[in-house]
Amino acid sequence: MLHKKISGEWTACLLLMVITIIGAQLAAPGVAWLWGLGLLLVGYALRHASEVLSRAAITAACIMVGYRMYSALGDGIKEWLADDMGLAVGLSRLSLIAFILPMAIFSRFQKSKPRYMAIGKWTNPIYFPWIMSGVFKEPIWRFMLIFTAVTGAVFAFIIDWGQPGLFALTGYALLFASMNSVLEELLWRGYILSRLTEDFGEIRGLVIAGAAFGFYHLHLGFPWIVCLLFSIFGMMMGGVTIRSQGLVPVITMHFVMNIWFVLSGMIL
Repeated sequence: MLHKKISGEWTACLLLMVITIIGAQLAAPGVAWLWGLGLLLVGYALRHASEVLSRAAITAACIMVGYRMYSALGDGIKEWLADDMGLAVGLSRLSLIAFILPMAIFSRFQKSKPRYMAIGKWTNPIYFPWIMSGVFKEPIWRFMLIFTAVTGAVFAFIIDWGQPGLFALTGYALLFASMNSVLEELLWRGYILSRLTEDFGEIRGLVIAGAAFGFYHLHLGFPWIVCLLFSIFGMMMGGVTIRSQGLVPVITMHFVMNIWFVLSGMIL
């Protein structure tokens, strides 16, 4: 009976997180704000019936409210710097601070330090083929070198190395990746993954966080199928976070991918 209850709560949380992050991007602003308020009320109402679902609803409310603040602030920065779209897109990532804020307040209110809000250990092992388990293992630092080499080899055939303005684009890539990788990892792995793994365990928590992270990319113009692939990648990043017990390795991983995305034209 207890296993069924946990499975039911996990399924409900998975659906809630995915539907909420999609709704945050597609719903009208007024509807989204009401949605966030409703989730807060649901979280409060469930506090005695199910602490896990209560925290899940409040986490979803933080995501909804945080996303709407992030979106409004990001649009304002882009409008302010409309004459230089590359700089505008790069600096608009600072608006992720607004996205993080509700989760940071909730975490402070809970009086619990997020478990992955640490530097992380580069010598901890990564397992193949499933990150968390497998027949082969490598230290995280070596895994990161392999990851960088493999992704670099793939994107080398996608990037137009002769395009005009490549030097300026590289500068924008560094600006974008520096801010985006740090702030998104603070949000998705530092706060959200920490919260979900505390309630559902490492595997179930990273599945929820990874799925929501993937569909969060809808607002960047990626199609649904690509967002599904981002969800799988998000689970991999969650695995790296859990194995390292911190954020610096996964920030590095995220930084590398952001560089390739900008240089290849997938972003900007």
